[in-house]
Amino acid sequence: MRILIAGGGIAGLSLARALELRGIAADLVERQPGAPTGGAGLYLPGNAARAIDQLGLRAEVAATAVPIGKQQILDSRGRSLNVIHTADIWAECGPCLALPRNDLQAILAASLKLTKVARPKSVAGLSQSAAGCDVAFDDGSTARYDLVVGADGIKSTLRKMLFTDEPPAYLGMVCWRFITQNSTGIDGWTAMLGKGRSMLAEPVSPTEVYVYADLAVDAESTGKYSAATPLPPLFSDFGAPVFPLIERLPEGTEVHFGRVEQVQIPEWVNGRVVLVGDAAHASSPNMASGAGMAMEDALVLAEAIAGGGDLDAALQAYARRRRPRLDWVQTQSKIRDKMRYLPGPARHAVLKLFGTALYKRSFTPLLKPI
Repeated sequence: MRILIAGGGIAGLSLARALELRGIAADLVERQPGAPTGGAGLYLPGNAARAIDQLGLRAEVAATAVPIGKQQILDSRGRSLNVIHTADIWAECGPCLALPRNDLQAILAASLKLTKVARPKSVAGLSQSAAGCDVAFDDGSTARYDLVVGADGIKSTLRKMLFTDEPPAYLGMVCWRFITQNSTGIDGWTAMLGKGRSMLAEPVSPTEVYVYADLAVDAESTGKYSAATPLPPLFSDFGAPVFPLIERLPEGTEVHFGRVEQVQIPEWVNGRVVLVGDAAHASSPNMASGAGMAMEDALVLAEAIAGGGDLDAALQAYARRRRPRLDWVQTQSKIRDKMRYLPGPARHAVLKLFGTALYKRSFTPLLKPI
């Protein structure tokens, strides 16, 4: 079977790895000319750690990642609203972890032995017939595949080409992400909530911390903001331990800016083309589940492909198996985002009284096997 994976991010690399574990080689194309050298951080809940284990990469990731034993939510002045001890929730799955996104991608890429990787290269056109998919690439070459997997992210070319030309839905927030020195002693997942804004920090190495900040903005005003927007004036009423990280941000720090968007489409399979990861179901980062869901997609799809039965039936079975779990994550992301933007006193009361119960309700279903 000839398989093409379009996209060399976490979803595409995880699928290539999962297929190789079953003795299946694939071609992988990535539009970027080289492996990323910058980038922001990842928080991996226990189900994502379990997926890493199932990909056979526990030791490699553990050697780089920082275990996260505590998740705390503070108000904008630094007063505690809720604390979760992650082992109380995730012990049966695996430890919660944090690391730079590029480190995880590098570990996945280094694990590949059978996959043929071509970059910079991307799909420029695709037509299907009973014989499979005829693919045209942007370098002028063509090839035929039995299966094409779109792992090309939230701005997926294959999704637009074969599923829908509707852009991702804007969720009312813009965000900034970067990695900087851990000058304030952040020792766990630490979020601070203000009016229409939030900040988050987590250690991703012995000396570095990943910082995320978002701001509620109407769609028409998003053009006023960019990676170069000064952040301290937007969060000036926030306190320690997160605000000093943006107040003292070293010049030249690579800052990633974007709109917070969601992809929610009725079908992930079109003939012999299937979407995985953010190309299929990107959601708000509130559940911190993007990477974990992408790795789970890869494991389930590889299992379906390797089953030896009818490929078309296998693709439909994959979609049916994944849909309830992904729908849950997207629904919970929306609920949690709405709760964050309640008036301050109401939000704080909910988190103090019910924060732990709400966390368990949101994440306990992800403890179930994929």
